[in-house]
Amino acid sequence: MQRVGFSFVLFGLVLILAVVAVLLTDGLAPGRVAPGFAALAAALGGLCLVLGLYGLERGRDATRHMG
Repeated sequence: MQRVGFSFVLFGLVLILAVVAVLLTDGLAPGRVAPGFAALAAALGGLCLVLGLYGLERGRDATRHMG
């Protein structure tokens, strides 16, 4: 469970950082990314972060009860 949670956290961080990087470089080529798409991508990244942190916490609790 912790591996899946870590993967979700990593994917969420990469997605959010990619959206921020594209929006920062949008000044060079305006209109490259639609604001709605950027908002949805950031929301998906946030959801992945929350799910990943939940998975990490759940995995930590499961190992504490086993050992």
